[in-house]
Amino acid sequence: MRQILSFIVLFCTMFSTAMAEPLLWQAKKGQLEFIIFGSVHAGDKSMYPLPKPVNEALKRSDGLILEADLKQTGGLKYPSTTVTTAEVLNDNQEAQFKQITKSLNLPHQQMLLSPPWATALTVQMKQFEQLGYLPQFGVDAHIAALAEEFDKPLITLESLQFQIDLISQGKEGGKDLLLSSIEEFDESGKATRCLIDSWKAGDKKNLEHIAELAAMSPELTAAFLTDRNHDWAKKLSSNSWKLEQEATYLVVVGAMHLIGEQNLIELLEKRGFKVVQLSNSQQAQCEVE
Repeated sequence: MRQILSFIVLFCTMFSTAMAEPLLWQAKKGQLEFIIFGSVHAGDKSMYPLPKPVNEALKRSDGLILEADLKQTGGLKYPSTTVTTAEVLNDNQEAQFKQITKSLNLPHQQMLLSPPWATALTVQMKQFEQLGYLPQFGVDAHIAALAEEFDKPLITLESLQFQIDLISQGKEGGKDLLLSSIEEFDESGKATRCLIDSWKAGDKKNLEHIAELAAMSPELTAAFLTDRNHDWAKKLSSNSWKLEQEATYLVVVGAMHLIGEQNLIELLEKRGFKVVQLSNSQQAQCEVE
């Protein structure tokens, strides 16, 4: 799955001395308040500590809301392999894939026997690792650990099983995801570095531009983004869901859910939440063509 990070830019006044930071939102309706922070699912030590407002929001919150609990791996079911990577690649694509596995030190023959969706994820995560970005430095994992330290309840918007099913049930075993990872491999290293730099600066223009370059098909966009945004907005605004209605929650979701059409911020606003941006941003010193 493409990990495209996006935020909204804040323009500081010419006399401002505030440092740039990833964007942070407040969404409030009555006595229910959400502090919403876009996550990066892999990172490095340079991303920490997170901006003080994020840590302060967690400390004063009545709970942390994440997409899913990354620790709840027991009982997960993975689909049987009905289509292999080798079966969906033509000769030219297989030759490209062989060079990729060699450069990442991955077992080529073994990867050819894996389902395309699993191969795409492995390639992506291995490339992140080669660039120095590791899952243990992802924002989700970091904030979840802090929430446990602060004894804050963890509430999830969906299950890990849902996410696995979503990724694995694509056409031809996730062929589109695999081909994207192959076709974009040579440029993705530069793009990933620029994404992290833009995330740190809260550079909306850069992040939205990279998102446009890596645009998914309408079907994938609906499945991975907009359908989930609508589901999350419905849950967060429902009186009958898991939340206290006179409480404050820190909400941490993938940053790509916070930009573009039908993003989570926009959908909450349409459901009667007053939305305010809380962070300062600057232009990142990078670009992707």
